[in-house]
Amino acid sequence: MPAFFEIARLTEESGLSKTIAALQFAFWGPLTGYDSAANYEQFLSRAACSRQLPEVLVARRGTTYLGSVNLLASEMTTRPALSPWMAQLFVPATERSRGIGNALIDAAVARTAELGYRRLYLYTSGTLPGYYASRGWQPIEELEYLGKTRVIMAYELPLL
Repeated sequence: MPAFFEIARLTEESGLSKTIAALQFAFWGPLTGYDSAANYEQFLSRAACSRQLPEVLVARRGTTYLGSVNLLASEMTTRPALSPWMAQLFVPATERSRGIGNALIDAAVARTAELGYRRLYLYTSGTLPGYYASRGWQPIEELEYLGKTRVIMAYELPLL
């Protein structure tokens, strides 16, 4: 199977909002920020039309969905001053360990810098803070959020 894939903004024409919503809602449920896959799909469809945040970046090989990541103005309700956020980084299990997640992170960082931001945030838990730290993210706070200990991390964006 070829390793080549492309990353581009989610568009209405791609028809991927339903696929992404179904996969991500099955994996995260309300951690998507929505109470149903249908409501999450509506958010994705709105993001596909957005000229500002939110944006969704999608990795594809041809028409095959390989993963995606969201860029949001606000993600954590208890930290409204922090913006923007990288959220819902998702690569289906069948496509993992092929560099897609790393490429999506790199694309999210680049796109956020293009939009003029100086810092990008995420929150995560479990073993993932170590992964993000290995990619240059800095932990800035540990807190209880949505019933679990989370780590807020920040990435200093390059000047363009």
